Amino acid sequence: MNKTLKQQNIHQEHSEPARRRRSLRATLALCLGGLQFLAILSVILSTFVSSENALLRQSRNSLTEVSVNVIGQVKSFLNPARQTLDATRRLAENDVLDINNPAALESHFFQQLQVAPQLAGIYLADESGRFVYVMRTEEPGRYRTKVIPPFPIGRTEHHADFQWRNDQFTLLETATTKSDSYEARTRPWFRMVSDTKAPIWTEPYIFYTTRQPGLTYGVPILDKDGNIRAILGVDIQIDALSGFLLDIWSDRHGAALVLNKDGAVLAHPTRVLIQKDADFDNPELPRVDQIDDPLALQAFGTAVQNRMDGVAGPVHTDFELNGQDYVAMLIEVSEPGLRWLIGLYAAEDNFIGEVKKNRVQGIWIALAIAILTGAIGLAMADRIYAPVRTFASQSQRLSSGEITPEEGLHSPYRELEDTGAALTQEVRQRQRFETAYGRTFDLASRGMAQIAPETGQFLRANEQLCDIMGYQPDELETMTLTDILPKDEQKIASMFRQTLLEDSEFIAENQFIRKDGSPIWLRVNAILIRDESGTPDHAVAIIDNVSDRKQAEDEASRLSRDLSHVSRVNLMGEMATGLAHELNQPLSAISYNVDAAKITLDEIGNPDPELTEILSDIDRQSRRAGDIIRALREVVRKDRGRQTPFDLNGLIRQTVSLMESEVKLHEIRLQYDETNLPPVTGNRTQIAQVLVNLLRNAIDALARDPVAKGQISISTRVTDEIVEVRVEDNGPGISNDVTLFNMFDTQKTDGMGLGLSICRTIVKANDGTIWYEPTSEFGARFCFTLRRSDQPGGDRE
Repeated sequence: MNKTLKQQNIHQEHSEPARRRRSLRATLALCLGGLQFLAILSVILSTFVSSENALLRQSRNSLTEVSVNVIGQVKSFLNPARQTLDATRRLAENDVLDINNPAALESHFFQQLQVAPQLAGIYLADESGRFVYVMRTEEPGRYRTKVIPPFPIGRTEHHADFQWRNDQFTLLETATTKSDSYEARTRPWFRMVSDTKAPIWTEPYIFYTTRQPGLTYGVPILDKDGNIRAILGVDIQIDALSGFLLDIWSDRHGAALVLNKDGAVLAHPTRVLIQKDADFDNPELPRVDQIDDPLALQAFGTAVQNRMDGVAGPVHTDFELNGQDYVAMLIEVSEPGLRWLIGLYAAEDNFIGEVKKNRVQGIWIALAIAILTGAIGLAMADRIYAPVRTFASQSQRLSSGEITPEEGLHSPYRELEDTGAALTQEVRQRQRFETAYGRTFDLASRGMAQIAPETGQFLRANEQLCDIMGYQPDELETMTLTDILPKDEQKIASMFRQTLLEDSEFIAENQFIRKDGSPIWLRVNAILIRDESGTPDHAVAIIDNVSDRKQAEDEASRLSRDLSHVSRVNLMGEMATGLAHELNQPLSAISYNVDAAKITLDEIGNPDPELTEILSDIDRQSRRAGDIIRALREVVRKDRGRQTPFDLNGLIRQTVSLMESEVKLHEIRLQYDETNLPPVTGNRTQIAQVLVNLLRNAIDALARDPVAKGQISISTRVTDEIVEVRVEDNGPGISNDVTLFNMFDTQKTDGMGLGLSICRTIVKANDGTIWYEPTSEFGARFCFTLRRSDQPGGDRE
């Protein structure tokens, strides 16, 4: 029954008289189409008061557009210098270009000058005084090369060779002098690069050779240790910029200048030359107030007098000179290492002259008609727009929840009525989705969060996630991923942002920090949500606590290693016992039979010496086999701390064999460089324990922080009194906050810190020393010593 009444009400609303369903489009076209011309004139009249500022803004905007072009040209003028030297530096540092070969340098510099016509010259110098320079000459199509061999610093004159070539690199002329006075090591570009070891731009100055204004870009050539091998430089004659500046306003009242931070003119359309004063050896670049340009002085003179203080962004000025209005702008060139300013000035009429004339004419026409039609047009427009304004207000109230979708949006216009129905349906649908999503989010049994992909900020978090991390919702929503990550795991936050923006999905397991400071392992599975325009809006992350699983995995791995070790030890003991039992009788029988054979030979008389020697050798080898079996049993059985001579090589080989399965499990290469070692004195079983402990520490370090090719090496060194054993790995090394050989001090998460302490005690009890040596790059190296024995080793094979 209620459904039927609702359908009837909807039908009545859509069947109202046509007089309430007028078309907004037709109404506006009818009422405003005929008044379009009058409306345009009304707009002109209403903007008369503010037109002056608008025109001035337009002039400044136009000037800004010109400045962008000028800055682009200035940068493109400087870029070849940087690109040329950076490419040359890389060739030299990779030994593709031999900087010690003047012919190779000359050929390379010649090619670079042909590619970049704005470069005046390229050169290389080093601390020995050596200098190789290729430059353009005043004669077109000719290049000059200057080569200065090394000479002691402080010498005022030295040897120099000159060569002249054409565009085809054909040698035209040569010359030599022994009285050249150029010293590259004293030049500003050489000193600046030597001090910074980085690329630099010099301040504009007058070139030593051409006497023209320019600047130098210099870069160091470094060796593998970061020391300077040589310095590259390139000269740019910046007065070439003047030709470009001349073309900007060649037929109008305006100009563009390039200034440095001291107010000196670097480029000007009139090609300003350097100032000729009495001290020609130290010429100066002219300042704005020293050139014959009254407009430039009016526009930029104040800034020059203040030494360009405060000029950081665009600075606009407008002034009047000789009855003409001008606009000017001073803007900085954003080039690293340079502080150049672009100054532009132009007459306002260049931009808005015609606009001013048309404005005056339009105003007079508008005044004649707008007075009659303004009031009528305004009243009609307000009447037409009133329903639209009401509809807009209702839409805002519907979106904010002040009115319900059931109340709907109504308007006398058919188009707005249809739009209101569609909007109401959309709002109703959106509310259903938001309600369902909110319930799922809040009641989920797993931790969930909404995170800003750009910053990692928590936008929303459910109670399950708050319980996992120990924070309240309002606390967590003021934090970012970085705040809950360990200090050494901050890269995860950047990986989260980068991976989401590239792949729209992020899955990772990592350690985080709870509110109480305790670590916790979390699995984060996040997807990126975009808005209707495709712009990233937020990320929805499902977060699970996997600490128990991680702990179980670590415990299982540890138990597996311990079980493997125990099994090997038990198996070795059983094998040693079995072999001793099974082999003792046949070995004893061999020995007895050899003795019987020797007695028989003695009874026969005149035994063959060779046969006697063979029988003696058989006897020795059988006894040696028995000794080997007894030594094998000594490895696994308890001892009473006896120190006896033993073969260290044999012990190391047995230990390497014992650890073989563990290194293979972690894909680590274990290498022993065996040498001829003398016997050592000590407790063989205890020294074996030291070796096993050091090898296991190295395996754990490589397994904890794996490298591309994990490797452990054992090496030895012999002196007159001791034998030194070294165990070295290429793992992450020893943390600075760990005190080695102290009990309970360890950098293992599950370690007790007793291994190295026990090793030190054992080595010390065997009259040796143990220590740690830092390696040159990565990894760790542990060394210990044992006393040499004057007696042969008891377990020597």
